[in-house]
Amino acid sequence: MCKKRAISFLLAGLLAIMPIMNVQAEETTESGEATRHMPEDDMADENSGEDNEIISVEDANETLDAYDDEKTEWKEIYIDSVDDLQEFSRNCRLDTWSQNKKIYLTEDLNIAGSDFEPIPTFGGYFDGQGHTISGVLIKDSVSYTGLFCYTQKSAVIANLNVTGIVRPVGDQMVVGGIVGDNSGIIIHSSFDGTVKGTDYVGGVTGFNEQSGIIMDCTYSGKVVGTHYTGGIAGENAGNIVGCVNKAEINTSNEDKAMSLEDINIAQYVGLIDVVEGDGTPDKEAVVVNNTIDSGGIAGLSTGIIQFCNNSGRIGYEHVGYNTGGIVGRQSGYVYACENTGTVYGRKDVGGIAGQTEPYIAIDLSEDIAYQLTENIDKMHDLTGQMLKDAGSESDTLSARLTVVQNFVDKALEDTSFLADRTVGWTDEMIGSVNEAVNRLDYVMDETAKDNGVLDHTKDAAGNVKDAAGKLESTVDSLDIYQYMSPQERELYDSAKAGMENATKKYSEDYAKAVEAQENCCLAYYAFSDAEFNDGSKTNELDLKPTQDGATVTTWSMTKQYRDYIGYDGWVHHSDINGDSEFPQPGGTQQGDLDQRLLNKVAEVMYENAEAVAGNAATYADEQNRDYNSDMRGYLETMSDIVMAHQGEMTKEAAEQLSGAVGYVRDASDNLETAGSQAKNIFDTLNGMPDIALPQLGDDYRSKTNSLTANLQGLSENMGYLNGEMSSTNDVLIGDLEDINDQFSTIMRLYTDAIDGVLDMDYTKTYEDTSQEDAETSTDATIADCRNNGTVQGDINVSGIAGTMAIEYDFDLEGDVTGIEDARMNSTFLTKCVLRRNINLGKVMAQKSYAGGISGLQEMGTILLCENYGRVSSSAGDYVGGVAGQSLSNIVRSYAKCTVSGEEYVAGIAGSGSGIQGCCAIVRTQDTIAFSGAIAGEVDGSKEVADNYFVSEEIAGIDRISYSGKAEPISYKEMLKLEGIPNKFHMMTISFYADEIEVKTVQCPYGGSVPMELYPEIPAKEGFYADWDIKDLNSVLYDEDVTVEYVRYLTTLASTQTRSNQQSVILVDGMFKQEDMLSVEGGTSDNVSAASDSANEEVSLNNPTEHWTVEIPDDGNESHQIRYQAPEGQTEDVEIYVRKNDTWVQADTELMGIYHLFTVEGTEAEIAVCVYAKNITDDLIYIIPAAVVVLAVVILLIRKGRKKRRAKKEVADEEKEE
Repeated sequence: MCKKRAISFLLAGLLAIMPIMNVQAEETTESGEATRHMPEDDMADENSGEDNEIISVEDANETLDAYDDEKTEWKEIYIDSVDDLQEFSRNCRLDTWSQNKKIYLTEDLNIAGSDFEPIPTFGGYFDGQGHTISGVLIKDSVSYTGLFCYTQKSAVIANLNVTGIVRPVGDQMVVGGIVGDNSGIIIHSSFDGTVKGTDYVGGVTGFNEQSGIIMDCTYSGKVVGTHYTGGIAGENAGNIVGCVNKAEINTSNEDKAMSLEDINIAQYVGLIDVVEGDGTPDKEAVVVNNTIDSGGIAGLSTGIIQFCNNSGRIGYEHVGYNTGGIVGRQSGYVYACENTGTVYGRKDVGGIAGQTEPYIAIDLSEDIAYQLTENIDKMHDLTGQMLKDAGSESDTLSARLTVVQNFVDKALEDTSFLADRTVGWTDEMIGSVNEAVNRLDYVMDETAKDNGVLDHTKDAAGNVKDAAGKLESTVDSLDIYQYMSPQERELYDSAKAGMENATKKYSEDYAKAVEAQENCCLAYYAFSDAEFNDGSKTNELDLKPTQDGATVTTWSMTKQYRDYIGYDGWVHHSDINGDSEFPQPGGTQQGDLDQRLLNKVAEVMYENAEAVAGNAATYADEQNRDYNSDMRGYLETMSDIVMAHQGEMTKEAAEQLSGAVGYVRDASDNLETAGSQAKNIFDTLNGMPDIALPQLGDDYRSKTNSLTANLQGLSENMGYLNGEMSSTNDVLIGDLEDINDQFSTIMRLYTDAIDGVLDMDYTKTYEDTSQEDAETSTDATIADCRNNGTVQGDINVSGIAGTMAIEYDFDLEGDVTGIEDARMNSTFLTKCVLRRNINLGKVMAQKSYAGGISGLQEMGTILLCENYGRVSSSAGDYVGGVAGQSLSNIVRSYAKCTVSGEEYVAGIAGSGSGIQGCCAIVRTQDTIAFSGAIAGEVDGSKEVADNYFVSEEIAGIDRISYSGKAEPISYKEMLKLEGIPNKFHMMTISFYADEIEVKTVQCPYGGSVPMELYPEIPAKEGFYADWDIKDLNSVLYDEDVTVEYVRYLTTLASTQTRSNQQSVILVDGMFKQEDMLSVEGGTSDNVSAASDSANEEVSLNNPTEHWTVEIPDDGNESHQIRYQAPEGQTEDVEIYVRKNDTWVQADTELMGIYHLFTVEGTEAEIAVCVYAKNITDDLIYIIPAAVVVLAVVILLIRKGRKKRRAKKEVADEEKEE
């Protein structure tokens, strides 16, 4: 049995066995477990990463390879003009036209102003060859649109750049910059511009189907949508790999200020009583007309997103649900993604995902699968009838029905496939398993038989060691050179030199690996062992490696020995005092500590000698992959030359030579035989037909996942459809009722299939199975992701996932709170995992549920996650370094940060349930009640154990620490714990200006950061600034140091005022808040006379006012002064300024009642002469005016007399008559 186990390991690398042998090794050993561990055993098995994390895109590679198949005839078409592109678009109206065609874009094209129409459907290979199609403008009132409307499964779009605007008129759906609905491959392509729609809106594609793969694509610009909006895809059911979003996603706030009562949408129509019997909406089932599911890469993802990056701003402050830096809402797999952009939203806001929903396990029996197929088929017919009845009544209604019908079609395809696959599965599985067992036995028996692969490999290892030395010593002792011709001697020497050089190179690489392991070990203990970093001034935390004699100042400690290849020494490094040698001379405190560290490293290296040698040999083998084959060639060349002259030697010499050559031949033969035998075994296996295990594997699982996603999409769109049916005709309302009834039947069948047990006595709605395979799960999992961006929202806010929960009734203000309304009669087997994620960004919530990893964890497992970002709530409860509130499991996770909030505020979980193996170094601030280093409270439903924290200020759980449960330990003890992250070895000081990180400084625990290490404060126009923390001594926590910007005061006023209560003197400048203006004086005493610039006597013996003004220094060389004269007089006012004992009249201008003038410097002495008006000065104006008035009066009097005289004369004449 032991021999067969050895064979199992041997088979994995048998065909590459040659490099394992080396002529310098004294013996071949197998690394075992060391008595004292190297850093996390990384040196013993550095390449043992989880391969299952990397999900391949084999389908994409196979499709791309198919287009490079020389045996297949492809028709090539070249596009070099706008006319060509338009003709190509027209040809693509036929779905089969583009298949088996390669389209090459040979020029950059600007289609602005042309009558280009989007390409309807495409199934071939479109190679943009790095060219750009610019000027794209799509504004027609259609859904499913982009440069390409649809791409088929066989389609490839590669190396294409597109710029423009895709903004169809109306409420259109499935809108993308490059493709509307993608089922093919989009690779090495980009879109730059604006994309706007209602639902399923993406910078590259609106909807990425399950077969769709998007690789190495970039989007920049702006995306605007209502539901399912993403920088790369609106919704992703397929695979998105290595894509980058630089665009803003839903950063405007247009038409989003509606209340919860404004619209009615229900998700599970039929399962929730959404529509009453008379067709009127139930007013209690409501939702905000708001952005829902917005993400930097995808709005909603049930597929895979890996190696993607977002740097764009996502969301709008206090607006939006399910908003994430990478994905808005997800139940698929997100791996190795990073967000550096700022994320805003209202509820469920996360640096990676706004909401992560669980994977739901379903088991479809043959009967249920067929029933689902029949009922979904019926719903397809009903939807088609309603679409027909809708006609042109509403573009929005027609677009929504089209989306619903597409989900129905995809669900129908899924259930048909699943029904067919369940037939005969058991018999096929038994036969396949038996065949697999038989083949395994064959391999084991063939390999382990006498004189087989294992025996020949073992013999080869012994022969090669001595062959080179034996042959060389024999040649020298027999002086065989005398028998060789010049050509043979040259060939012999060349082979000998090659062997020596190869051996030297191998030895050097071997030595490099040993030295790297020693340096890795030294770094590990210098930074991890409390003996060498006790927080005192004498410690090893200032060590930096050197390379080629230069200090590597950017180095940070890792546990991977390969990261230390090339480092040749160490120094004590200081940003202030420079570098000093390591080790320091003995007899000093630092020197003695250095020597103890070296002794410790030597001891560990000795105890792990086998592992060190094995790692060194592995590294040398990798660097010299042809070493053994080259050595064998050299040895055979040398032996052939000398054996050619065996007949010329004496019998004794020939026998001696034969023995030496035998070593060479045996080594070569054994290696060749081992390789040949292994090859024969694998050739035999390859000749057998493939075992087709009917294991309901990837395709079956994929289809069940697809069915779940399609029914979810169908459910959500049915809800939207009900909300959009507010005013339609009776025919359409009847159609909708029929569809609702049919959908209810489908969902009841589906829920029966969940867990595959139809008659089970359910006692709980959920059975969470996340912990069972949390370390390897890829279902509903976010793994190895990092957030560096600030995350800000109102409720459920986090650095990684805002919420781990399910939304059922589409009550966006509550998640699992709506479960009972769903009326489901079966249990969900759920998986929801956050694994090995790191948050470094700030998390800020306005209300409750803020966490470094998850704001609200209602289910699932948080495993091996780390938070170093500050987590705060301005007016809420439930704040945690890992989770705000956890109703599930948090395992082996870490927090080193500051947390602040009102109640339930703690280092791991504000309120927790199952917390195990976690560690925290946290500080709580502004807390009213229920706080702790581990938890503010625990509900007792799950185990809480093995949690440790460092703090002298707070207890473990709500004022009490518990041994073995939430236990305080010293900082030294914490660093000794297994698995402590590197970032716990130093405190991090982060400097921020306007929420932007300016610099970070690492500081030892208990150390200090001098002001000279502070960064320069970024200037901000109109403001002065300073750091909020200036004294960083005895640092025990991570600190955030923030610039405090204060707006300059532009005017200072004197305390002296006039009767109108306005200041006498105002001075303009750029003053700090604390600056004061000093003004003395008033009614003047005698002021010494002086001359003005014209050297004329100026009488200032009795000025009206005399003032001295002291102005705070604001860096300006001159200042403008505003002076108000007594009684607000604006004329006959002269202002004099003393300059070098000379009074100079100031140039003034008037602004209101203030006289403006400029003075130099920060001190001014001024004298003011205000002249009263003389009445004689005005007589020259008054007398002429009086004369004029008098003349007018006289004229009026005379005129009046004449009128009276004329009237009297008329009257007298009448009397006489």
